[in-house]
Amino acid sequence: MSYHYGSSNSSSSSSTPSNARQSTVNTQGLVAPPGYHYMPDGTLMSDIEHAITYRGGGTIQSFNLNTTNIKVGGEKREFTVIGDGTFSLMIKNESDNYYNFVTNKFQTANTRLANKKINNKYKGSIIFPSAPTTTDTVNGAVSSATSVTMDTAVATKMEVGDRVTGNAALDAAHVTVASIDSTNVFSLSSASTISDGVTLTFTGSDQYDVFLFAENGTKHAHYNEFRFADNSIDINSSTGSDSLLLRKVIYQTLDMQLSIGFGASSGSIGAGFAGAGIAERTIISTQVGSTTSKIPFSLTIQGGSTHSFAINRNPTMNDVFTKSTRTIGGFRAIEGEDVSASTYYRWSIDNLDGITAGMIAVGTNITAGSKVSSYEEAVTSLTGYEAEKRIIKVKKQAFEKIGVPTITRDAGTKAVTTVQAGNIVFDKQQAAALASDNIIIVGFGQDGIKSLTGWDIELTDMIVTLTKPTSLVSSSTFNSTSVVVASADGVMDDVTTVSGFNIDSSVADPTVTNIASYTGSSATLTLSSAQSLEAGETLTFNNSARIITISGNVKVISAGSNPAYWDGILSFDVENFITATDETS
Repeated sequence: MSYHYGSSNSSSSSSTPSNARQSTVNTQGLVAPPGYHYMPDGTLMSDIEHAITYRGGGTIQSFNLNTTNIKVGGEKREFTVIGDGTFSLMIKNESDNYYNFVTNKFQTANTRLANKKINNKYKGSIIFPSAPTTTDTVNGAVSSATSVTMDTAVATKMEVGDRVTGNAALDAAHVTVASIDSTNVFSLSSASTISDGVTLTFTGSDQYDVFLFAENGTKHAHYNEFRFADNSIDINSSTGSDSLLLRKVIYQTLDMQLSIGFGASSGSIGAGFAGAGIAERTIISTQVGSTTSKIPFSLTIQGGSTHSFAINRNPTMNDVFTKSTRTIGGFRAIEGEDVSASTYYRWSIDNLDGITAGMIAVGTNITAGSKVSSYEEAVTSLTGYEAEKRIIKVKKQAFEKIGVPTITRDAGTKAVTTVQAGNIVFDKQQAAALASDNIIIVGFGQDGIKSLTGWDIELTDMIVTLTKPTSLVSSSTFNSTSVVVASADGVMDDVTTVSGFNIDSSVADPTVTNIASYTGSSATLTLSSAQSLEAGETLTFNNSARIITISGNVKVISAGSNPAYWDGILSFDVENFITATDETS
């Protein structure tokens, strides 16, 4: 979020060792260019090369600093330089401001912890500030929309990915800058209502580059390099240096958000859930890579009018799934497979990252019930004999990577996305119409969710509860099994039992065996035993409801980074443990 601070073009110099005789003027009186000097034999050598070749002022063995993401609210971090010799330490943020080790603040003027001598160990600390913020005022009310006009040019106030706060709704949600549209107009990531004149706050990410210089003839330990999967250098995992500089980088990212929802892993939820929506849900915000203790969560689902829910069992972690959108390319026929019907097992895909065998594939042109799977064609010889032998003719893994992955870090949010092109194999042949389609890959349980999203989580202690529906008796009955009620929402025939002041439960609470004349505002119930009821009295219905709540505890073992191909939602596959009906059908 580089617009929050000024910048400086000032520079600094480092000392050059003199372990060998050197001069800036040779015997003929020629002056060496800046940064170079003459050796005794008259050859020209750079000051840096001389320092590497003739240094002898000790060795920095290691530099220990926690390089995980910094919290939004800032934090203090200790560092240790181990070895002997002299070092300088400089820290620069994304806006080219420098850390002042005296004031513990960032400033525009170039400064550093300079020429510190060590003998075995040097310990210090760095106080990283809160994530950068700016404010500006809304120019014109926003009513359930995403487009917002501000008083000031938005490019000077925000970046895509910045979190937006400023009223109760925005503060409670996780709304971000989705796009910068024109001089004074930007778009929110989700529709919001904002009054004219409200001051909004935009909170962004930051990057801190850390430079450890070996000074006065000191050298760094031998360079030990580590690389990411895309073959780029992982500077934070690498140790030592083959120059006078050792660099690390630390990111300050916004909290990632995890929402609890519901759905069907097949992509098409049953008719009994038509019109159902989320009345209330828990949203968890935490930092990439961080861990939380157990956090209570709840998800309240309200069915549509005339719909009812009944609980079959409580859910488990294996009932929870997440979805990731990917794009299919063209088919890649496997040698020997029967493609006479223009159907194929293997296809190219834009991104294999996180996909594992057994995950479900869903899409308009995906064969129903398809999963990611390996492919095998085998023949059996000498069938029925002792020497019977199975010979594998062709075998293909569930996925095949092509080339190295592309790993990108968003300039605004600092979130990392990995894209690995390749081929994917399904357990069923897919029609040629699948080419160029977007599909959904579904991962279940702790392992599947972690693989697809990077979020390693545990959901425990889960239970489903019903909000018992009630209704008024519309007209009095005498010793009759037929009862007219004002509403039967949440009532399910052959499941729901009825209790009330005048309900005769001497044997058992009567069961609703039929629902008739159901308009959504009235219904005629048939009960399993005759009842005498007064008009206006309240009946309570048990064992079914229009509103259910799934609750439990969630523990984040390691938070992921919300990759672009995931919607940030963990969904309960409710059809696994809930029966839903429409009592008018």
